[in-house]
Amino acid sequence: MERVYVASVCEAVATTIDMRAMLGRVIPEVFDEHLVTADANTDHKIWPYGSLVESRMSEGRSVIIGADGGPFMIAYVPELSVQTMVFDEEDDEEDAEVYREEALRKLCLVMLVYLEGGGRISERRSPLGRGIVRKLIIESDGFDWRLARNFSSGPKPL
Repeated sequence: MERVYVASVCEAVATTIDMRAMLGRVIPEVFDEHLVTADANTDHKIWPYGSLVESRMSEGRSVIIGADGGPFMIAYVPELSVQTMVFDEEDDEEDAEVYREEALRKLCLVMLVYLEGGGRISERRSPLGRGIVRKLIIESDGFDWRLARNFSSGPKPL
C-alpha cells in the first residue's frame, strides 16, 4: 500500500506568507519611536522570525514578538520568562495573510500595554515546592490576557 502525504492548508498558506515582511510592517506601526526594536532572528527552528522590542519609558521591560511562518505567533517577556501565543485558524489562503496580520497586531498591542508599564504580576509558590509560578496579567481592549511560563490564556472577555 502506497502512502501519499497531503500538505495541510496551514502548511500551504505558510509557504505563501512572508512572516519576516509582516513583522517588518506591524512592529514599527504598533511600537512607535518611544520604543527600541531590533531583529531577533535566531536559529531556533520553531520561532525563526522575531523582533525584540525594548521600552525606553519603563526601564527593564522588553518583549520578543515571534512567528513560526505558519498560524502561530508568540509574545515572550524575557525578564519574567512568561509568554502567550495566538493561533490563526483561517483556512482560506486568500484571507490568511489579512487575518494573520490582524492577530499579530492584536498581540503587539497587548505587549505595548506591558512595555508602557501596564499589567500586573502575580506570584505563588509552585505546588511541587520548587520555585515560584509567575503570571503576567494584562487587560487590553476589553480582553484579559494571562501570560505564564508553561501556560497562557487569552484573549478572554473581561
